[in-house]
Amino acid sequence: MKRSRLAVIAVLASLCACGQPGAAPVPTVAGTETIVLPRADQPKAHRPTLERLKREAAASGRPLEEVIKRYATRVAATSSPKPTDFDGYDPAVTDPDVTIDGIPYAELVDLGAIARSQGISYEEAIDRFGSQSSNRAVIDKLHAEFPDEISGVRYVDDHRGLRIGFKGPVPTRAIALAGTLPMEVTLIGGKGFSASELRQAQDTVVSWLRSRPEVATMTAHPDDDTGHVKVTVQPKVMPDDAEEFKRGLQLPQPDNPHITVEVTLSAESIVVQQ
Repeated sequence: MKRSRLAVIAVLASLCACGQPGAAPVPTVAGTETIVLPRADQPKAHRPTLERLKREAAASGRPLEEVIKRYATRVAATSSPKPTDFDGYDPAVTDPDVTIDGIPYAELVDLGAIARSQGISYEEAIDRFGSQSSNRAVIDKLHAEFPDEISGVRYVDDHRGLRIGFKGPVPTRAIALAGTLPMEVTLIGGKGFSASELRQAQDTVVSWLRSRPEVATMTAHPDDDTGHVKVTVQPKVMPDDAEEFKRGLQLPQPDNPHITVEVTLSAESIVVQQ
């Protein structure tokens, strides 16, 4: 099985609480509600096999990565055979198709690379990033159940916490789902915009700029913390008056007043927004 890449990127926003044990309201800006579910009150990741392998590594003096690899190889060898005729299969380089405590072995391999790149221990990498697959299932539920309300979801504090934002009040159901995650979760309600509205505003601006003859290249990205669509434009000819040039672009304004468009000019070429 080809190794899956672990997406270790920061991506989320914040929300509110009602009746959640340990939920702590915190001060926030006018018009929003914020609640924090402290990590100490959240469920702990249940990883009995990895804990056993940690003890085995400590007792034997071997690196944990090596101990996990040996275990995965043994399990794969004694499991039911899986197809090996797929394109690119090479038993010498293909990772064992094994899941350990809910984490695919391919991701555990990736975590070793992440640990080295970030200068942290393998154990810390597993603790910090090992729940991403199970977290993704909860995040997908939030998006599925509140498609018009979610304003953003983002990992914070080096993946030790999660922030989830909502256009309106934080739903009770969202608090219950967030309460199943093994990390501190901050929920923020009342942001005034949804992620879908933010993407639509971005798409509208990008489409408009592509039609402007004075624009050479441009890029745009939405900021789900602020509700800003941040646009960088490279003019074909840099103007003497940047503000006048920006006014001349006649950018369409978002329907939602909580969403704004910010334009920056650049003399350098920019990767064209896809």
